[in-house]
Amino acid sequence: MGEQNALSRRAFIGCAATATAAVALGAADPIQAYAATAAEKKAEAEAMKAKLEVMQAKLKESSEAYEGAMGRREEAQAKMDDAQARIDEASEQISGLQEQLGVRARNMYRSGSSSFLDMLLGATSFQAFTTNWDLLNDMNENDSEMVEQTKQLRADVQQQKEVFAAEEKVAAEEQARAEQIVQETQGLVEEYEASYQQLSAEAAALLEAERKAAEEAERRRAQQEQERERQNHRDGDNYPQTVGGTAVSRAYGEIGKPYVWGACGPSGFDCSGLVSFCLSGVYGKRLGTAASFTRWPRVGNPQPGDICCNSSHCGIYIGNNQMIHAPQPGERVKVGPVQSGMIYTRY
Repeated sequence: MGEQNALSRRAFIGCAATATAAVALGAADPIQAYAATAAEKKAEAEAMKAKLEVMQAKLKESSEAYEGAMGRREEAQAKMDDAQARIDEASEQISGLQEQLGVRARNMYRSGSSSFLDMLLGATSFQAFTTNWDLLNDMNENDSEMVEQTKQLRADVQQQKEVFAAEEKVAAEEQARAEQIVQETQGLVEEYEASYQQLSAEAAALLEAERKAAEEAERRRAQQEQERERQNHRDGDNYPQTVGGTAVSRAYGEIGKPYVWGACGPSGFDCSGLVSFCLSGVYGKRLGTAASFTRWPRVGNPQPGDICCNSSHCGIYIGNNQMIHAPQPGERVKVGPVQSGMIYTRY
C-alpha cells in the first residue's frame, strides 16, 4: 500500500511540474507548450486505467475467494452443530439406560435375593429354571452392552466434532485472510480510480489549453498575413525590382532541367521546388507547396518575380502573362502562359 501511495504522489508531483513547465513555455509558443504535455497526460491516464482494470479483476477474484471461505466455514460450523446434537442425544440415551440399571439394582437390593429366588424356585421344571437364569443374565448383559454402544457412539461423534472444529478453525483463518485481501484490494481500486480521474481531468484541461493556444496562434498568424497584405498593397508599383529580377534570373537559369517529383534541384525540379529555389536561391530548400503559396499575400498588380499559382500548380511570373515553371513528369522547365484561374502572391 505504501508503494502505491508513493507512486500516486510521484504521479501528482510530475503532473504539477509538467503543468508549470507548460505555463512557462506558453508565452513563447503556446502550441508546443501544450501539445506534447496533453498527449503525455492522456497516456498516463490510459496507463492508470489499465492498472485500475487489473486491480478491479483482482478485487473480483479476492471477493469470490472470500465468499468461498465463508461458505466453507458455515458448512463446517453446521457439521459441528449437528455432531453436538448427536452427542447430546447419545448422552440422554446413556443417562436413561444408566438410570434404568440403577433403579433395577436398587429394587433388587431392597428386596434382597427373594426376587431371584421367587423367579428361580417358582420354576416347575429344571428347564424353566435354566431358562429363567439365562434370561436374567441376558438382561444384564444387554443393558450393559447398550450402555457401552451408546458411550462409543458419543465418543465417535465427539471425535467428529473435534475434526469439524479444526476444519472450522482453518476456514475461519482462510476467511480472515481473504477478507484482508479484499479490503487491501478495495483500497487500491479506490486509489487508482482517484488517480485516473485526476489524470483524466488534467489531460482534459491541457487539451483545452492547447485548443485555446492554437486559436490564439491562428489569430496572430492571420493578423500578420493581413498586415503583410496591406503592406504589399501599400508598396504597389514600388515592388523592389531587384527581388523580382533575381527570382526571374534564377528561373531562366534552370530552363531545360527535367521535371522530377519532389525535387528542389539542382538537377531537376517539381513546380513548387522550382519556385522555392528561385525565391530563396538555395537548392533543396522548400518554402511551401502550390496550395500553400495560394495562402501567401495576394497582389493585384503582379510584377516579375511574383508567384502565379493555384491549388495544384505554380510558377515564377516573368511578365506579359508568361511564367517559368516545371510543368509535369516527362517535360522540362520552360516558359509558358499563366494558366487560367491562377492567382498572384508575393514572397
